[in-house]
Amino acid sequence: MHAKVNLDEIDVRDVGEDSPRLKAVGYELRPQKMRPNVWVFEPGQRLNRHRQKTQEELYHILSGTFEMRYENTVDELKAGDVVVVSPDEIRQLVCVTAGEAFIVGAPNVKDDGVVLNVD
Repeated sequence: MHAKVNLDEIDVRDVGEDSPRLKAVGYELRPQKMRPNVWVFEPGQRLNRHRQKTQEELYHILSGTFEMRYENTVDELKAGDVVVVSPDEIRQLVCVTAGEAFIVGAPNVKDDGVVLNVD
């Protein structure tokens, strides 16, 4: 089995006030073992500070610039950068200049995130 979609063909969805918008890649492709999505950010938007229960996450910066904030460090990320974060590590992706981030969680577990605070 295989599936294909072009990111330009996926509608961008609002997921909440002041939140980044979402291209639901996983909804379009229906993978069994991972949860892929593209998040569309404006400057200052961020994902919740969180960790995962079981999912490892891969972040691929497609455009723009971001900060990945961990417990005690910050990584500056630009287009082309790829980061893998273990489930137990606290992280928060923050947009510096408008851009898109392709984020994949595996295994495909619904509601796996543990939000530590809402900014």
